[in-house]
Amino acid sequence: MDYYEILKTITDGLTGNWEKDLEYLNEQSEFYKTHELAPEILRGIGRLICDIMPPERMEEINLLIRNNNLYENAVIEEAEFLYTRGNYEKARAILENFLKEIETEDGLYNMFPDDSVSEYHNFRNILEDFVYCELNKPEKKVRNIRRDFDRVYLDYGTLLFELKHYDESEKALKKAIEINPMNLDAWFELSEVMKVRHEWNEYQAISKHCLTIAYSSKAVGRCYRNLGFYCIEMESFELAIALYHASLVFDPESQGAMSELMYIQEITGKPTPAPKSDVVEKMFAENDIQFGPSKTVMGLALEIGQQAEKEMHYGIARFLYSVLYDLTGDKKAKDMMDRLPAGKAP
Repeated sequence: MDYYEILKTITDGLTGNWEKDLEYLNEQSEFYKTHELAPEILRGIGRLICDIMPPERMEEINLLIRNNNLYENAVIEEAEFLYTRGNYEKARAILENFLKEIETEDGLYNMFPDDSVSEYHNFRNILEDFVYCELNKPEKKVRNIRRDFDRVYLDYGTLLFELKHYDESEKALKKAIEINPMNLDAWFELSEVMKVRHEWNEYQAISKHCLTIAYSSKAVGRCYRNLGFYCIEMESFELAIALYHASLVFDPESQGAMSELMYIQEITGKPTPAPKSDVVEKMFAENDIQFGPSKTVMGLALEIGQQAEKEMHYGIARFLYSVLYDLTGDKKAKDMMDRLPAGKAP
């Protein structure tokens, strides 16, 4: 039997009596622990236990998860505090001690490895989950682990970057991205590794990819600034000017964009006014650069937001409409957001 047939057989044996079913599922776990599909089957049984668990017992599990996250957050906060004070080595020691708990001896992430039926990620919100699935069309079931391991790897990779250990930094940042492929901060930091190495093709590819998953105006602005920097290095100044002005549309207070435009003016001896929108759109198309925010991101924010509103999940709907408003400035999106009662954010 394959995984799905085995799990159906196990599910068919449930009686509806919590205590008897828990004993039964524990027996099934023991029986299948040496099976060739043991990781998948045991995780499936774990999900069945959660499904049949009484609400009061489920709250115990949720409390345990929250407490585990509190521990991770405490590690992250302490390391970040030391990092901001310039105490890099102590921050590094704290993070490395934590990573020993979630890695094998050879440095492989070992907490939630993918198996033959599921892949495990830590998405921050429902939009990240849907955008990832829409863009990547995963064949396996995507499951959210609700543990902030990607933040730990991000902080570790950032710290190693500051210490100029670029190879180690790259490895840590790629682990953060493996855990949460929508972690833009990790992608941006990885692009910085490519920048210091002058690996411009990789730098450009990462920056273009970030545009496809960015769901805040500031992130879109940063993507355009990064691509502008690449164009300066390639001495493609006309395109760089268009990119920096595009970045200011989404992040008007960016001093970096203004500084780079002044730099281009100094080295070319020519003014750097903003090109017309149709000119920019044509230039971007010719250079395979996304024009404006991702249509996938905006479409999903609207679609899922409307569905959440119908189901009276107002906190989720408000969040998704706020993403749409931030990216577009469309008053209709703001009206949709403002008409909803306050609710718990995702």
